[in-house]
Amino acid sequence: MQRNVQIKASPQQTMALLSDASRWPDWYPGMTEIDIAAPFPDEGGKVAFKVKSRGMSMSIIETVLEYQPGKLQLLQMDGMMSGRARWELTPDGDGTRLTTTFDYALPGGVFGTIADALIVKRMNAKSLEEALHNFKALVERS
Repeated sequence: MQRNVQIKASPQQTMALLSDASRWPDWYPGMTEIDIAAPFPDEGGKVAFKVKSRGMSMSIIETVLEYQPGKLQLLQMDGMMSGRARWELTPDGDGTRLTTTFDYALPGGVFGTIADALIVKRMNAKSLEEALHNFKALVERS
């Protein structure tokens, strides 16, 4: 799943908010119970959190695989979902294009695949679109 948004702020301003995991609940819908472990946002840092949506609660741990200030944040997701979350920033005119790619799988083999197709994929897409809208507004207000 991939989405992008144009933000009227520099890549450095955009990354400052993106890499501040303590602020993720401010813009990512349903995110709760966040726990940040050093050296976040540097490689090896971890963030554990829960995301609640439509009566479902998912526990996820994200580990930083790669961090390039102002350019890239690549995270390994483990827990109720496993895979990678890629947040890539590209200068675009007087702003930044933020491209987010979630490559994930649910546990449960065939049942996980069916749940993803019927429920989770749409839920994740809606949450990501709302998160990017919220994130854009928050960065542009700063």
